[in-house]
Amino acid sequence: MSKIWINCSEASGDMFAGALAGELLRQCPSLEIQGMGGAAFESSGAKIVFPMERLCFKGFIDVLLNIPAVCRLHQEITQSWEEDFPDAVIMVDCPDFNLPLAKSAHEMGIPVYYFMAPQFWAWKQPGIKKLQRYVRKTFCALPFEEEYFNNRDCKAEYFGHPLLDIIPLNSLDKLTVNHNRIGFMPGSRRKEISFMLPEFAKTAAELSCEYPALEFHIARAPGISRNFIQQHWPEGLPVTIVPPQGRFSMIKRSAFMFCAAGTATLETALIGTPSIVTYKLDQPAAFIAGKLAFSKYISLTNILFQKEIFPELLQGKADAGHLLTQAESWLNSADQLQSLRKKIRKTRSISGPPGCLNKTANYILNDHRN
Repeated sequence: MSKIWINCSEASGDMFAGALAGELLRQCPSLEIQGMGGAAFESSGAKIVFPMERLCFKGFIDVLLNIPAVCRLHQEITQSWEEDFPDAVIMVDCPDFNLPLAKSAHEMGIPVYYFMAPQFWAWKQPGIKKLQRYVRKTFCALPFEEEYFNNRDCKAEYFGHPLLDIIPLNSLDKLTVNHNRIGFMPGSRRKEISFMLPEFAKTAAELSCEYPALEFHIARAPGISRNFIQQHWPEGLPVTIVPPQGRFSMIKRSAFMFCAAGTATLETALIGTPSIVTYKLDQPAAFIAGKLAFSKYISLTNILFQKEIFPELLQGKADAGHLLTQAESWLNSADQLQSLRKKIRKTRSISGPPGCLNKTANYILNDHRN
């Protein structure tokens, strides 16, 4: 194997794609990896042919308006494969775009692997047949997914969650918690940040009046500028904006977190920090999501435990009033927070074992040789 194409299109996918690319190159230094991704993918040693920002849309209506652009990008990627034929294609998350692309790769005779399996168990989505027909192996990130996909005639494997390899848990465990620090992770997309960060800011302003000793830290996602964060935060309210590479230590040092739903909710649990999970969509997207949702929970931590470990405040409850009530409850009850910290210690064993990246890369390289 000399060339691999990896395809991802959003921030958490970029992190996982970059981590896998780095491990593939560690095991096979002569490998050439290129594809669609962002900063993490590029820093791993891979070459970006198409920046993932080309699929960064602002809402449901924006997606509809950009269907021609999506089709054009699909065509450009397949054309690049014809000109520089890869030995394998690895899709990362984003099934709406990647599964039609997987079909094209399969029809061209390129082996397709799927890293971070599509969450068909959570949403009514029509792509399961494409996964069956066109993907050689699907690598699952959650323990129950392997049985779910294999029962539906998809060839699936579970090696553990890659976050266990990406997050430096041993060094983070040595850090102490600052009980006056509250952290915010408002999301990785501009649209979700514009929805949630103003509500976080209102909550912080109220908390600052009641608890003057509190300090606030915001994790800035890759591709999001400090200026964009500052636009949604009041000038008179002190805040520390943490760069992407500093978010893990910020999480560890915080008494608790406010998190937009997504990968961040599992990051905080693995690190051991209680979180208030929140999310808000525009009305068309919220209506469709309500019709399509299978899962009772939106937080990956709650999904793993199959009960509400982290409180979820969504849509109408994703406002400063509800966020403030939950935050005050935790600030006024150290025992409640400590009890929650003990509960989420199990997240690492539930998400494990570690070594997912090593095993996935090894499988792909040896599967091709066979």
